[in-house]
Amino acid sequence: MAALELRRAVTKLGLRGAMIGTNINGRNLDDPGLESFWAAAEELGAFLFIHPHGGIFGERLSAYYMKNFVGLPFDTTIAAASLVFGGVLERHPALKMCLSHGGGFVPYQAGRFQHAYDVRPEAKAHLPNGPGASIGRLFYDTILHSKPALEYLVLTAGAAKVLLGSDYPFDMGNLDCVARVRALSIDESAKNLILGGYAARVLATKSAAHA
Repeated sequence: MAALELRRAVTKLGLRGAMIGTNINGRNLDDPGLESFWAAAEELGAFLFIHPHGGIFGERLSAYYMKNFVGLPFDTTIAAASLVFGGVLERHPALKMCLSHGGGFVPYQAGRFQHAYDVRPEAKAHLPNGPGASIGRLFYDTILHSKPALEYLVLTAGAAKVLLGSDYPFDMGNLDCVARVRALSIDESAKNLILGGYAARVLATKSAAHA
C-alpha cells in the first residue's frame, strides 16, 4: 500500500518524494516486507527524507530532553545502519535518501562501520561488497548546530551530498539555516549549491512515462 501511495503521489500529484520514519512499527528499514516500497522509490526517482519520530527509548533518556538530542540522532543512525548492512542501498543503488540531523552519528562512525565489516561475519551477512559504496549514496541535511561539525560533514561526505535543512518549526531546528551555511569556511560555489543547487538536481523527476 505504501508503494502504491508513493507512486500516486509522484505520478498523479506531482510530488518529488516522501518523508518516512526511521522504523515501521518497530521494524528496521531493512525488513524484507519493505522491498516493494524501495523498488517503487528507485523506479520513480523519488526523494526519501528519513526523520525520526521518537518513542523507542526508555528511562535512560527520560531526563534533560535526551530523548530528543541524543535519542533522535541515534535512531537515525540505526536506520542508516540497517539500510547499509541490510543491503538495501546495494540492491537499489539509485535510491535517493537523505538523513535528518546531519545523519545522526553516521558521518563520525563510518570508519567503525567499515571496521565492523572487516572483522565481524555478522556485518557481511547481507553486504557482499562492504559498506563504503552504500554510505556514499546517502544524503545529509545541514542540521548539526555546529560550524566545525557541518564543515566536517561537507569534507567527509562531499558537498554534493549535503542539502539545506531547517527542521522548521521545531525548537531544535536552525531557523537561521542559510546564514549558517554562508558562514562555513568552504568555497562560495559549494555554499550556493548546498543552498539549493544540489537539491534542484536531486529532486528532479523522471519523465511522465511512469504516470
